[in-house]
Amino acid sequence: DGESCICNDGWSGSQCDHCDGRILLEEDTGWLSDGLGNYATKSKCSWLIDPKNRPFAKCHNGHYCFTLPLRFFFHEFTSECGWDYLYIYDGDSAHSPLLATLNGIIYSPDQSGGYRPEIIATSGKAFLHFYSDVAYTMSGFNMSYSVNRCTYDCFNHGVCNDSQCICDNGWHGTSCQTQTCPNNCSGFLSKLFGQWQINSTGNSNTAYGFWSVSNFNPISISPRASYAAALIGNLLWVYGGMEFGSSRNQDLLVFNISSQIWKPVSNAGSNLYPQSRYGHTMIAHNNSLYIFGGKLTQNENSVDHLWEFNILTSSWTKINYSTDFSQVTNGTSGLELSGHSANLVHFNNDTEIMVVIPFVYEYNFITKTWIRPQTSSAGLIQLYGHTTVQDESTNVIYIHGGAKNVGNSLEISSSTYSYNPQTRCFTQLKNSKQPRFLHSAGLVNGVMYIYGGNTHNDTNESGALCYSPSFMAYSIACNSWSHLNSTPDSINPSRYGHFGIVVKSISQSISDNIFIFSGYDGMMINDVLIYQPGNCIAVQDKNRCLGKLRYKLHRHEGNNHHLSLNVKCIPNLANAKPSNVFFASNLIQGNPCDQTELSCYWNTTHCIARINNSSTCLGDNLVQTPNCSRAVKCADFKNCIQCITDPECMWSKTCIEYNSNETSEPCETSCADLKSCSNCLKDSSCMWCQSQYKCINTNSYVVQYPYGQCLEWTNKNQCPVYKCSDLKTCGECQDNPNCGWCDDGSYTGLGVCMDGGGSGPLLFNNSTAQYEVSSEMCPSGWFFTSCPLCQCNGHSSCDSNNLCINCTANTIGDQCQNCKPGFYGDPRNGNNCTKCSCGTKAVSCNSQTGACNCETKGETGRSCEVCDTSNGYTGNAAGNGTCFYTLLINYQFTFNLKMDADDTHVTKINFKNTPNMEEDVQVTFVSTQMCDLHFAVSSVTTKNLPESILYVENTTDYSFTFSGDRLKIGDPGQNTTVRVYVSGFKTPTLIKISLLQRSNRLLKILLILFSSFLVVLLLAAVTWKLKMMYDVRQLQANRAVEMAEMAARPFAAI
Repeated sequence: DGESCICNDGWSGSQCDHCDGRILLEEDTGWLSDGLGNYATKSKCSWLIDPKNRPFAKCHNGHYCFTLPLRFFFHEFTSECGWDYLYIYDGDSAHSPLLATLNGIIYSPDQSGGYRPEIIATSGKAFLHFYSDVAYTMSGFNMSYSVNRCTYDCFNHGVCNDSQCICDNGWHGTSCQTQTCPNNCSGFLSKLFGQWQINSTGNSNTAYGFWSVSNFNPISISPRASYAAALIGNLLWVYGGMEFGSSRNQDLLVFNISSQIWKPVSNAGSNLYPQSRYGHTMIAHNNSLYIFGGKLTQNENSVDHLWEFNILTSSWTKINYSTDFSQVTNGTSGLELSGHSANLVHFNNDTEIMVVIPFVYEYNFITKTWIRPQTSSAGLIQLYGHTTVQDESTNVIYIHGGAKNVGNSLEISSSTYSYNPQTRCFTQLKNSKQPRFLHSAGLVNGVMYIYGGNTHNDTNESGALCYSPSFMAYSIACNSWSHLNSTPDSINPSRYGHFGIVVKSISQSISDNIFIFSGYDGMMINDVLIYQPGNCIAVQDKNRCLGKLRYKLHRHEGNNHHLSLNVKCIPNLANAKPSNVFFASNLIQGNPCDQTELSCYWNTTHCIARINNSSTCLGDNLVQTPNCSRAVKCADFKNCIQCITDPECMWSKTCIEYNSNETSEPCETSCADLKSCSNCLKDSSCMWCQSQYKCINTNSYVVQYPYGQCLEWTNKNQCPVYKCSDLKTCGECQDNPNCGWCDDGSYTGLGVCMDGGGSGPLLFNNSTAQYEVSSEMCPSGWFFTSCPLCQCNGHSSCDSNNLCINCTANTIGDQCQNCKPGFYGDPRNGNNCTKCSCGTKAVSCNSQTGACNCETKGETGRSCEVCDTSNGYTGNAAGNGTCFYTLLINYQFTFNLKMDADDTHVTKINFKNTPNMEEDVQVTFVSTQMCDLHFAVSSVTTKNLPESILYVENTTDYSFTFSGDRLKIGDPGQNTTVRVYVSGFKTPTLIKISLLQRSNRLLKILLILFSSFLVVLLLAAVTWKLKMMYDVRQLQANRAVEMAEMAARPFAAI
């Protein structure tokens, strides 16, 4: 408009540079992005890609019979790992099958080569939704899409025809990604899983470890993550896991290693079977599979269920177990676990138990009892997503990685521990210096191989990856770690949530193999990785055996085949026998145990692993098993539920040693126990997931929803409406990716928000557990990517420019979306406005809640019926009463009334004081705004009702004196109170007021003293005068007597 940008649909910001809202893309090819620069915080953007002229592919009969898929190609994708997600659905709604929940640094333009994910929507259309939280932002994504294009452009090894690759000679695979005979067929055949596989490393022996990649998954088997697997004979059993786009009817699968065939396992005609879950464990025992714990996919609740599946009868049994500890408090069980691990331990007395780590529990299969043993350490109790492997020769369990709460943050661990079930002793081993969780582990010939995982440990672009291809090995004998350069020849080897299981070799010259199925890298990965470590026995040449030959990375036609150089390093133990233990270790200068050569030796006819004569492996690297007496301290338990399971501990704010003289406190309510948003957000440590309707601990969000299950969350003191039917406007409705707007046809903006997609409203079918289009739910007009042009909320019709003509029903606003002053309510979508009920207390109220906007400072409450005592206002505000601020005598008070939420509507303020002295009270008043003043008093004489003294209008500076004598101020019998009512001002304003009362007592005392002195002086003068008069009369009287006497004397003659 010449001054500011008017953004097109789908964009916002001062420069229209950030995505916003929901838009429709109808071209066969195109692009979409979050915008320029870093994406905005609190972004919610949606795209429906539904090509108008969608092409169809030809079937074998020449007819067009199915829609060509829609393919996405990423040019850039970087977002905050674990928090900011791009959701992609195969269909026209968020209820369609989920294809991906992309997050983290997947592909950056500054990468040279690397993995660029391509995603296929087989329905020919797709719905995408991007959500970012309020914290860290990154550069976002830039992607293109196309119909009738082949995945990865057939890797330039074929031509694309109707979205299918026709490969060149020498290449095969769905994308022509696999060379039929790599390295000009100079590899060799390695017997793997009972079948011959080509080892394309170019080496004619299996002394060097190598990867192979197999697409064992037929389309009917869904890839998954955080599943559990167990091996019985040549059958690999897989149960549960997080799946995308699955109807969840194939929880239990079995893979025949010999035939390389997957098959879903049905339930022998029974309706008794466990609910779908992920993050659980499964072990095989006596022709049965035991599934324990996990998180239900239906409601994301961790459970303490223990199920048994009998592989002979194909039947499920839920085990009713007992415990030897108090394990339920506040309705929460200490055995409600997910992200844990379990191992089968066999003791010499033929006793077999299941050991669950990290907070150790033991399950006895015979007694069906869980116990909580006393262990040497409780430092592992909070680990999630760690791995364990068991050394069958010693029964020792090795634990690595995992995520845990430390203080107020989540920490990813790189620690390694061993746990001896016999002694129940934990031992801390060497740290890998590579934090990770949800990785895999496999133990082969004394070496623990760690692959993949989530290594992201912060919220900034530090290089730590959500999905890591990191491959490391840990030598049990040497207590030493090594990075292995070998990586699978997979389109994307990076992943987490996968599982590693060791498959025994059928040949002495071939090592056991590590089998990794599926996993997550923003999508569920549909492949199987197999790593076969090298073996000294396979070396037939003396020079190779002695390490005189070196091998380098072999690169052929864009495919990398890394040669894993395995190293032997074993302590020189007495009576040690030659062994097949070896591994590739770190290059630590000066440590003869750390080498990069194949450390074998030639014993005349065979090459076997060398026993290192160095004492280095018995030195600082090794950690000796400590005395495993009870070392667990109650302070180690950071969780109330875990604390009270230990009979020697009790909970009192923290976990303390049991004391019979103290009372144990009940466990406080956890975030998970808070079932409403409002209750959840009262706790600062909690956050509310709106899409899951669950309260979770802020620290555990990333591990609570590792696959992007939470579409939106909040931790502010507000609970936004999320349910479709509760949303009142088309704009709000389309902010929720699950919803669409049904217009009622009145052309006034009235309508209903409901679950839906591009094809129309959706109704959930309980029998099929899927959403289905139900057009009869909205016969008038369905809006999914746009809104009706007339949006007056049912309170007006529109003119030719789609502007509301005249808002009725006491509404105002360009869409009649607000109540006019004096009314309150939510008039959107045809609702009414209600008149404010404030009487003389206010002329307006909150337009949404109806709470009165109190005009008198200090009055509060919905109807201004309460005085704000916390800020010094007292009185009785009920009815026609009011509130006063009590002033102190001989002090000046300043009131700064601002235009904020507290003072915007204030036009009055009242003051009072009850003087103790019988003196006049002088009021001094100054204001920056014109005010009206009313001076009054109340006393016993006035029955404590105010008696007006003076009204003053339109003044900013005024002084007034209350007469103490006339008003009997200070008279205890009258209890006279002076009042000052200030009104008629507007905020902002500054008011200064003071009460002065000067005492005349000293003057009166002086006057009395002076008067008394004068009186005394006058009395003294009068007394003296009287005395003088008396003395004169006495003198006169005496003179008269003397004269009389003298006259009475005889006179003599002369």
